[in-house]
Amino acid sequence: MVDNAFERDAIMNIQRYLRHLSFGDDEIVELPLDGIWDSATRDALIGFQKKMGLLPTGTVDRETFDILKREYDRSVALNSPPARIDLFPREPKGYSLRDGDTGILVDTVQYILSELERLYSLPEIKRSGVYDPETAQAISYFQERNSIPSTGRVDRETWDALAVQHNLLDKYNE
Repeated sequence: MVDNAFERDAIMNIQRYLRHLSFGDDEIVELPLDGIWDSATRDALIGFQKKMGLLPTGTVDRETFDILKREYDRSVALNSPPARIDLFPREPKGYSLRDGDTGILVDTVQYILSELERLYSLPEIKRSGVYDPETAQAISYFQERNSIPSTGRVDRETWDALAVQHNLLDKYNE
């Protein structure tokens, strides 16, 4: 039994890493996160050490810990959703894209509209990076189909609806 809170936290971190890695590997025994070094923790560690070609001692030395942490970090990165880019500005409040605006946000909106053309029977628009009347018309139509006030401008509500529809479209195409 471990009395020291620091040691208990260290054991719990090792258990957390091993438990995460056990979900995709039958050689590593799934174990509880209780901060207690017991036979289940030792067995899981031995399974990990064997898998990694380390001497299966059931103890955590520096090499074992470094490899365990590296494999845990790698697995988390591979199994996490990709990072999202927040393109739509949070400030100023009430911001919207409108006729004549330019830039990456406009190009992104035009890209999303081109991807949603078939789903919404939108008129074809060219990706110019300029918020032109054709883009405003396609946005108005999209807004009507999504019960959003039809302004022809991309405000936060319209942006969120575009993003949701685009993400759903990505899932259907997988």
